[in-house]
Amino acid sequence: MMKPSVRGSGCLLEVTLMRPNIRFVYADLKNMVCIGVVLSFAAVGGAGLAHADMSVPAKALEVPGIKGDDNRVRVKIADYPWRMIGRLNRNGSHCTGILVGPSTILTAAHCFWDKRRKQWSVPSAFHFVLGYEKGEVKAHSKIERFELPDGLPPTQTTKKPTVENDWAIAKLEKPLGEQFGFASAADFNLLGLRDILSSGAVVIQAGYSRDIAHMLTADEDCEISDIRQSKSGRLLLHQCDATQGDSGSPLFLYDGTSYDLIGIHVATISSPNGRSEGIAVSTEMFGKRISQQPK
Repeated sequence: MMKPSVRGSGCLLEVTLMRPNIRFVYADLKNMVCIGVVLSFAAVGGAGLAHADMSVPAKALEVPGIKGDDNRVRVKIADYPWRMIGRLNRNGSHCTGILVGPSTILTAAHCFWDKRRKQWSVPSAFHFVLGYEKGEVKAHSKIERFELPDGLPPTQTTKKPTVENDWAIAKLEKPLGEQFGFASAADFNLLGLRDILSSGAVVIQAGYSRDIAHMLTADEDCEISDIRQSKSGRLLLHQCDATQGDSGSPLFLYDGTSYDLIGIHVATISSPNGRSEGIAVSTEMFGKRISQQPK
């Protein structure tokens, strides 16, 4: 596996939520072909983790996307790889994003979609902040432009993305990755993921959840419950405790030493039996584009 590259200001932003469209996600999933890979593993502690100091007791409120017990823990935002993860803010809403180049981030495409106006937002309306915690920010940059999976910026006729195309690469005005580092996509066949997990590796997801919006938290006990083939590549169905605000948050494969990016969370669905399932687009979709970013 490839280890993410590491190379080595302030503002307070009030945020709420950027919601994924659950209905269109479920409609797309019904047409997908299940490969039938089911993965699970035991919890293993990751580096630099400490219990989150929630403002309310765990499970006091039902939060969509929390699957069973709330396993989210607070992380040390100055440490690797958490320092590469930031919050993508826009006028009272937010998503999560991760640095994948000196001046580029990866996030969910629907984060740039204006749900009220039913059109794409202008890039300058967005602010990417790193090291955000309880009003303090380590660094920040406005978005210069963003591109969809076709490699082009959206136009007035570009439609909202389907779930398998729900990712975007955005160019920052400042090269924040030069100071904080940036992630590389994992370099292995996803169909071998079960064998890697059985050898002791785990999957960890980290993001800025809406209900804990002012600190970065991680779920270090994720289960990849299924891998499904779409027209664009494989999707990861997962049991990470990712909720509203976590769209665009990374899923890492952690083997005890390195954190390899294997996907980003884009949506949550509920099945007819009441089971909640997270959906992540995998590196099969965006890995090549990340490798082509200027380093």
